[in-house]
Amino acid sequence: MIHDARYWTDRYMQQQTQWDVGDITTPLKKYIDQLNDKTVDILIPGCGNAHEASYLYKNNFKSVSIVDLSPLPLKKFAEEHAAFPEDHLICGDFFELDSTYELIIEQTFFCAL
Repeated sequence: MIHDARYWTDRYMQQQTQWDVGDITTPLKKYIDQLNDKTVDILIPGCGNAHEASYLYKNNFKSVSIVDLSPLPLKKFAEEHAAFPEDHLICGDFFELDSTYELIIEQTFFCAL
């Protein structure tokens, strides 16, 4: 099975996102809550509905980027967070990124591989 952009877009369109718990998970929330540096460069690969990014953004983290193969969750996130920097919404393949980050936070991205 090929997990390309079309595959993931179809999953979102058909609401087959059983991995999505609907909010940031408690372990990630606790981890984020202990971070003191709000300027750390953070990437969330395979962001999906990006609950973690939403939490980070609402808690004034300044440099959060999210990446997903499907444009649908990125569009939804942008609609819900209008002031979020557009250039931090990356539609593409995590493994093709040519950027560096200080911290990568993920919930189920690596499980999907």
